[in-house]
Amino acid sequence: MTRPTLPATRAAALALLSLGLSGTAAQAFSYTDVQLHYGDGFRLGRNGIEETSRAVLTLEHFSTFGYGDFFAFIDLFNDFDGPDTNTESGHYGEAYLHFSGKAFGLGLGDGILRDIGADIGINHGDDFGVGLIGARADFNVPGFNVLSLGLYSYNNYLDPFDRDLDSTYQVTIVWNAPFEIGNQKFTAQGFVDFIGDQGSGVDDQIVFSPQLRWDVGNALGHEPGKFDLGLEYTHFNNKFGVTGVDDNSLTIFAAMKF
Repeated sequence: MTRPTLPATRAAALALLSLGLSGTAAQAFSYTDVQLHYGDGFRLGRNGIEETSRAVLTLEHFSTFGYGDFFAFIDLFNDFDGPDTNTESGHYGEAYLHFSGKAFGLGLGDGILRDIGADIGINHGDDFGVGLIGARADFNVPGFNVLSLGLYSYNNYLDPFDRDLDSTYQVTIVWNAPFEIGNQKFTAQGFVDFIGDQGSGVDDQIVFSPQLRWDVGNALGHEPGKFDLGLEYTHFNNKFGVTGVDDNSLTIFAAMKF
């Protein structure tokens, strides 16, 4: 069973999403991001319940269209620890289509609620698949480029343990907050998912994944917002609903945006 836990890339996408949609909904905007992560503390990978180290190459894309936006990423990863010296490769990806309420004429004024709209998504890996449908609200909060709340119906169509899983819910909070220390630019971003239980013996889950990014391109006198170095911590409580099996992983990463 080899699903990675790097969906914090969603936070970067939502940051640009909100910036891109802060003007007219029809404004075209897109970016592609390449990230390389390395760290340890991953369970239920090639080393079973024991921890494994993992390297991940992430390709991420975000773009807006007249009525919303599209976001997708794919992780290509290798686990290094296990019963032999060979590595084990795998993949995991997510794709989300969002329809902006403002683009359909929903008047929200200039209050704390920036936008609200409908989402449809899919999360898929080598032996894991989930379909999601729901809504996301984006908020105007000083100091944050992004603060959003999503509520989704969560339905497995592929399970790594071949269990008969009930449908449940997922609540997602995403944040992105830039700050500066001296002339150095940083970003604190991340997300937390709350996923309900899915029947007898399949516990509820929490995925908490904050990142701290340092804008190295800016520090070296180049264009800001193009090259970051960072740290990402992920706590995955009751991973895949398995009671008491938790990830506490820490990765270092480099990210380049095109």
